[in-house]
Formats: sequence, structure tokens, C-alpha cells
Amino acid sequence: MIIESDIVDAIKADQLTFFYQPKISLISGKIIGAEALIRWIKPDGTIIMPDSFIPVAERSSLIKDITQHMFPKLMNHLLLLSDVNKLTYSFNATARDFEDDTFSKMMLNSLETSLLPSKHLQIELTETALLDAGHNIIKNIHALSDAGVGLAMDDFSRGYSSIDTLSKWPFDTIKLDHGIISRMLDSEKNSTIIESTIRMAHELGISVVAEGVETNDQYHHLLASGCTKVQGFWISKPLPLSEFMTFVEQDIRWSGLPIGLIHMAIIDHIQWRKQLVSELTRVCSLATDAPQRKLLNTPPLSCKDCRLGRWYYKDGQTFAHRQSFKELEKPHQAFHEVGVRLTQLVADGAKMDALMPELHLLSEYSMEIMGKLQTLENEGLQDMHAAHQAWNTHSFNQNF
Repeated sequence: MIIESDIVDAIKADQLTFFYQPKISLISGKIIGAEALIRWIKPDGTIIMPDSFIPVAERSSLIKDITQHMFPKLMNHLLLLSDVNKLTYSFNATARDFEDDTFSKMMLNSLETSLLPSKHLQIELTETALLDAGHNIIKNIHALSDAGVGLAMDDFSRGYSSIDTLSKWPFDTIKLDHGIISRMLDSEKNSTIIESTIRMAHELGISVVAEGVETNDQYHHLLASGCTKVQGFWISKPLPLSEFMTFVEQDIRWSGLPIGLIHMAIIDHIQWRKQLVSELTRVCSLATDAPQRKLLNTPPLSCKDCRLGRWYYKDGQTFAHRQSFKELEKPHQAFHEVGVRLTQLVADGAKMDALMPELHLLSEYSMEIMGKLQTLENEGLQDMHAAHQAWNTHSFNQNF
């Protein structure tokens, strides 16, 4: 049984180190970063997992000693890693680490001295650690967020995982707990929870990482659900620094197309259209000279600023070689041009009957857009099925 004095001795003897578990983008299929995980390596080579000693440290002030001892080591590793590739690295912290400003100042000073971009560093915190956060904790975490350091809610879907917490804290990422990931294919209910959570995060502009991915089926289900990042033993176990650097250098690309994001794009487009038409209909009932006509609450009118446009000109470029993707741009631009004309008509005092021709045209372009997206989604599903069959054949051959 590990006691506090054992941990003190381990810190003094510098027996704690980091292993790195890769995170993979489901958009590019390539490594985009890793989570730094503490390991205690004894002189005889025995590796003690954090579950055996971190809870002991958390019951005392030792957890702060561990964090402050390990962060300089993390920065040293990141300097080496930054020479290999520009990836994003996350590490686990607790609310206690931010009870005073010692650790937050250490982080900010280290980033300034090392010239490492703050956007390549992310803190992982559990929601339960923040439930009773005092003023100092709030202030210090917000100071890091304001400096560009990422903030991830760890173990999402385990415990409270409340929307209220997401609204109060500057989280830019949620990590789906390995427990719900391991159960998501067991029932339609679990699957729906995963898909709904991913959709919610998408609408909030929050990134999603699924952790604990251990099977090909889980990987492809997340791909189809619109998840954008995964980590787990199916990708790689946590690796010592030297092995992780070799892993990065191999530049492996995981198979699959992010078809879940195509479905997201269809929903985004429908929501944009509904929001615009609802607002135009509401304002049309007002007097022709009502000042509210000049203050329309429309969604982004530029074809590059709506969610579909942001996907098309960024992550959607994964599909740029496909004809159905290429054919999407023209009707999408025309659709937004109609939206601009409708907005101007309403601002100029037009009533509903004057809008009808343009509204019909808006619907026609919308149907064309959704048709192209659905064709693209079907092509992606066919490719995913083929990749899935190829993997199953590969696994079968490996076993016999």
C-alpha cells in the first residue's frame, strides 16, 4: 500500500515521468497531439499507474507538489517534441493546483520563456473538481484561458457533466469518458447519448475527444457520429517519450472519412434556413417603417461564415476530390445571395407577398444543397463500409 512518504521519496528521487497517449483527428486521420500521463517508474523498472498513488496525493497537499514538480519536465519534453512536429499536448490538473497563483504563474512564465505557443498546451480538469471552485481557482484558470491555453472537461458523461458547468467555464474541449464509449454499441440509448453530446458540442463550437477507443467498431461509429478526435488502445497505448517521438515520425494515417460531419453540415444548413425564414417572417408583420426592420437578427449571411461554409472551406476539403463536393459550392453561394436579397427587401419595408418569389428560390437552392450533401454522405458510407470490411479481413488473416 502506497503512503504519502512513498510519494515524497519518489518526487525527491525523480522517479515520476510522462508517457504520451496519441490523439488522432477523424478529419485528417493523422495524429494531432497527445495526453501526457504520469507514470511512476521504480529503480527495478516496475511501473506504478497513477490510480495507485494520485488519489493518495489528492487527499493531501502532495498533489500540488507533484504538479509543480512535473510541469517543468513536461515543458522540457514539449521543447523536444516541438522540433519534431507542432502538435497539441494536454495534461491533467486538479482544482487544488489553482488555489493560489503559484502554478498558473509557473505555466505562463514557462510559455513566455520557451516561446512555445500557448495554443499547443491544454489543461484537463474534471467537472467535479470545479463544482465548488472558489474565487482564486476561477481567476487563475481564466487567466490561463485568456492567455490561449486550452481547457478540456475530462470524464464528460461520468458524474454530473452538467450544461451549467459548460456555460460557466471556458472549456474548448470535452472528453467523452471511456465508460460510455465502451458501452455505446451495447444499446440504442447509449449510442443516442453519444451522438446527442457530439451534436451539442458542435453547436457550441466545442471540440470532442472520445477516450478509451479500443475496437474498430467503436472507431467507425464515432467517425459516423461526427466526433472529430479519438484516443485509446486501438490507436496506441501511452508511450514513453522516445517511443512516442518514433510514433509521430511514422506519420501513420488512420482510415475512414469523416462522414459524420457531412450529416452535421446537413443539419447546420437546415437550421440556418429556418432561422433566416423565421426572422424574416416575424419582421414582415411589422410596419413598413418599423426600426426593427433595420436590426434583423439573421444568421451569418456570408457563404463562408455560416457553419456549412466554415466546414466546406476548412475540414470539408477532405472531400475536395469528389465531384459532388465540387458541385456544392455554386448552389451554396447562390443560396446565400438570395438570403442577402431577402434581408434587404425586409429592411426596405417589403411585406410577405413580395418575398415569396425569393423564398421559393431559396428553397430550390436548399434542396439542391441537401441533395449534394446526401450524395456525398452516401459515397462516404460506401467507403467506410469498404474500409470496415477490409479491416475485418485483415484482422481475420492476422489471427489465422
